[in-house]
Amino acid sequence: MIQYSEIGLILLVAFVTASALVPIAKQIAMRIGALARPSTDRVHLQPTPQLGGIAIIGGFVVAIGLVCNLSNWPQDKLMWLTAFSFAMFAVGLLDDLMELRPRYKVALELIAIGLLGVWGPQLDLLPYQWANIALTIFWLLVATNAFNLIDGLDGLAAGVGMIAATSIAIVAALHDHQATMAAALALSGAMAGFLVFNYPPASIFMGDEGALTVGLILGVLSIQASHAGEGSMPARLAMPLLALMVPLLDTVTVTITRLALGKPISKRGLDHSHHRLARLGLSESRAAGTLVALQALAGACAIAISLVPGYDAVLLLPFVVLFFALVALFLMDKSFDTESQSRAAELPPVARIILSFGYKRRLVELVLDVALVMAAYFGAMSLRFDFHLRPDQVGQMLIGLPYVVVIGCGAFLFAGVYRGIWRYTGVAEAVRFAVASMLAGVMVVIAATVLPISITHSTAVVFVLLLFNFLMATRWSFPVFGRIAQLLASSPRRAIVVGADGRGQAVIQHWQASLGNHVELLGLIDEDRFKHGKLFHGYPVLGGITDLAEIVARKPFHEIVIAQESLSSEQIDALKSFAMDHRMMLRRFWLGLTDMKSANGSDAALVEMEAAALMSNVPGPLRS
Repeated sequence: MIQYSEIGLILLVAFVTASALVPIAKQIAMRIGALARPSTDRVHLQPTPQLGGIAIIGGFVVAIGLVCNLSNWPQDKLMWLTAFSFAMFAVGLLDDLMELRPRYKVALELIAIGLLGVWGPQLDLLPYQWANIALTIFWLLVATNAFNLIDGLDGLAAGVGMIAATSIAIVAALHDHQATMAAALALSGAMAGFLVFNYPPASIFMGDEGALTVGLILGVLSIQASHAGEGSMPARLAMPLLALMVPLLDTVTVTITRLALGKPISKRGLDHSHHRLARLGLSESRAAGTLVALQALAGACAIAISLVPGYDAVLLLPFVVLFFALVALFLMDKSFDTESQSRAAELPPVARIILSFGYKRRLVELVLDVALVMAAYFGAMSLRFDFHLRPDQVGQMLIGLPYVVVIGCGAFLFAGVYRGIWRYTGVAEAVRFAVASMLAGVMVVIAATVLPISITHSTAVVFVLLLFNFLMATRWSFPVFGRIAQLLASSPRRAIVVGADGRGQAVIQHWQASLGNHVELLGLIDEDRFKHGKLFHGYPVLGGITDLAEIVARKPFHEIVIAQESLSSEQIDALKSFAMDHRMMLRRFWLGLTDMKSANGSDAALVEMEAAALMSNVPGPLRS
C-alpha cells in the first residue's frame, strides 16, 4: 500500500537533488561552452547555460534509487527506464554540443527507442505483437521530440513536464501502480527543483539532453499509466495523448501548417504555440502559464477518464476531443490568417492536398462534426438515463451511433452548414444551424423506425438542442478564444469607447478583429444612465462623459474613441478638453461608403471607399 511518507520522500529527494545540481550544471556548461547564444527566436540577450538536464536527470535517478532501497519499491521496471534515459541523455548532449543534423539525431534516437520499444512496456491496442511494438516505438519517438519542441520559453517545458508527470502519478496511485507512481513523482519533483532556476527570467535552460530525456520518460510512463484499470481501448489510447497534450498539440499544429504553407518541418521557426500566443499579445510568462494551465486541464481529463468504467469513458471522449481539437484549429487558423492560402498553385503537392481537402473542401470541419454529433447523441442519451447507463444500454447506443453520425453530418451538409466561415459566424449562420439540427433530429427519429437506433421522441428533442448548441459553440469558439487571449494580453495602451449603441458594437467587432492585441478596450461610456453598470458585449459601461475624471482615476486609459453620432457640440468640446488636459489621443470611429468617381470619363479613379469600419487619428480639431 502506498504511504504518504514515501510520496513526500520521493518529491523531497528529487527536488533537493535537482536544485543542488543546477549550480554544478551551470559551471559545466560554462566550461565546455554549452551555451544558448542570443538569436532572433530567443529573448535572452546574454549566453545562457543549457545543461539543466543534468540536474533533472540527476534528481530523478537519485530519488528513485534512494527510495527503492529504503522502501523496497519494485526496482526491475525502474532500472531499465533509468538505463534508457541515460542513452537518450547522451543523444541530447551530443546535439547540444555539436548541433546534429535532424536525420542523424532521429537515427540515434531510434536506436535507444527501438530497444526500449522491444524490452519495455508496450501499447497493447492492436492484435499483433509486432504492430504493438511498432506503435510503441512511433509513440515514444513522437513524445520525445514533441516535448523537446515546446522548450522555447522560460519555465514552459519544466512547467508542462511537472504537470504531466503529476497527472501520471495520480492515475498510477489511484490504481496502485507503485513503480509508475514512484518514477512519475521523482520526475515531477526533479522538474520542480529545476523550475526554481528556469522560472522567468531563466538562468539555465533544460537543453536537448534534458528535454529529450524527459520526453522519453513521460512517453514510457504514459504507456504504463494507460494500463491502469480496466478501461476500453479508446480510454487506453486517450491516456498517453492527454498526458502529453500540449506538446502534441504544438507538434500537430506546427507540422500541418508548415506542410500546408510549403515550409520545411525540420527547421526551427517562430510558429510554435508559444509564439502564436505571443503574437496575440500575451507576455512570455502569460503564454507559458496558459499552456501549463491547458496541460493541467488535459491531465485532469486523463485522471477523470481513468476513474470511470471503460464504457462510460467512451461517452466522455467526444467532449474531450472537441475541446482540444478546437484549440488546435484556433492555433492553426492564426497561422493561415497571417499567410494566405491563395497561392496554392505555387505550393508543393502535399501543401495543395492539405489546403484543398482540409481547408477548401472542409474535411477538417466534417471530422470535427463527427465528434460533435457523437457528443450530442451521447449527451442526450445520458440525460435520458440520468447519467446511469448500463453496459447493455451503452452497447445499444454504439450500435446505432454510425447511423446517427451519417444522418447528422448529412443534415449539416444539406442545410448549408459548411458554406460559412468559422471566424465570421453570425445570425444567418445560427438560422442554418437551427434548421440543420432540427432536420437531423427528424431524420434520426424516422430512421429509428427501420434502423437499430435507440432514441425516443423526447430524447430526440434533447439531441436537437444539444446539436444546435454544440454547433454554435464550435463555430463561435474562435472569437471566444480570441477574447480570452485579449483578456490575458499585456497591451501597452488602454482605451474607452463613447457610445454603447449599434456603432459601439461595430467598434468592438473591429477591435476584436484587428486592434485587440495592441490596445486594450476597458469599456464604454454613454449618456444613457440606464446603461451604467451594465455589460455591453462583455465590456462594462463605466459611466457618462461627466464621469471621465473619476473613471480615469479608477482605471487609467490612454485614448478615447468616439463611436456615437448623436453627441452635441458641447459634449464633443468636453471630450476634446478632457483629452487635451490629460494628453490623450482622441479618435473618431466611423462607417462610410463613397462612390467611385471617374476622373476623365475613361480612366476610373478610386477616390475613397470605406466599406468597413475605419478609425482615423484626430491630431487637432475633431474630424467628422
